Amino acid sequence: MKDQSLFQFMDEVGETGPGYRVGIVGATGIIGKTLIGILHQRRFPVGDLHLYASPESEGRWIDTPFGQKCIERLNKARPPHLQLVFMAAGAAVAREWGWRFAHRGAVVIDKSSYFRDKSYAPLVIPEVNPESIREHRGIIANPNCTTIPLVAALKPLHEAFGLAGFTAVSFQSVSGSGGNGMLTLARELEDINAEATTFPHRIAHNVIPWIGSPAGGHSSEEKKMINEPRKILRLPRLPIRVTAVRVPIMIGHSLALHASFRKPVSVEKARKALESMPGVTVKDDPADGLYPTPLAAAGRDEVLVGRIRRDRGWHGLALWISADNLRKGAALNAVQIAEMLITNQAAGDSGVNTIPG
Repeated sequence: MKDQSLFQFMDEVGETGPGYRVGIVGATGIIGKTLIGILHQRRFPVGDLHLYASPESEGRWIDTPFGQKCIERLNKARPPHLQLVFMAAGAAVAREWGWRFAHRGAVVIDKSSYFRDKSYAPLVIPEVNPESIREHRGIIANPNCTTIPLVAALKPLHEAFGLAGFTAVSFQSVSGSGGNGMLTLARELEDINAEATTFPHRIAHNVIPWIGSPAGGHSSEEKKMINEPRKILRLPRLPIRVTAVRVPIMIGHSLALHASFRKPVSVEKARKALESMPGVTVKDDPADGLYPTPLAAAGRDEVLVGRIRRDRGWHGLALWISADNLRKGAALNAVQIAEMLITNQAAGDSGVNTIPG
């Protein structure tokens, strides 16, 4: 397995020219800030970087690894001409601006939920379904921060045994709701009398079995965990049962996964399949205290998988997953999608819609 945290894709594709005109919408948010850092860490060929945020931030200068940058406001009268746009500002902004950027010639990689169910916008995890990028028409959707580690673990198991369905319970950190979630947890830990603000109830010393808005008996977060794996794995009728839970952890989402398969399961074969999956690291020796935790996953690019064991007979498997929801769950996956476009372009793959010149 290639270590995704050390991978510098520029070493693979060589010199690409002066760099791309890149925009980040939602640049002052926690995902936007993480995006900026990852672009620099992975030596992404940024030639000209434009940062966009709310009108309140317009005109503010911030330090970045690419030099000092002034926060701009999106202006319909003067839509910017960019080649690549990372959107991390929510569904309303994606709906208003996604096609504006795409019609101006940019490839848009959107982190919100707005484009994920659209047939024209592929939902891409580069290690899982790279072929889907061929379907884009200017917009590529970045999956939910829980879907990405879940499907990264399921893909090699599906290939080995044939996925028949799964039950999952997510344990999602407060950073999944942005910087305000982190500030809320910190405030509540300091003040036991603090009122609940960001979440429906106090999150400190608590868990909340509800994330998002109502969605036909599920929460909206649970609905994403049902619909998105079906689209990515191209299994539209896959039986899925999920519960999404918010937990008092700053960074790192975890999942308890119980999956059933059409073929008999071998734990050893499952472990080998997971070990061969790019971007997945197996930590599975519970007797020696070795298993994934959100604290161990925070700051890392890999999806950590452990507690691998047979479940409910010969056709079931149970495992535990942890991943950094800000990195592989969001910003890193988006950057890897852009890297894949450039890599395919450098390889001369004319069947892939690449970043325009």
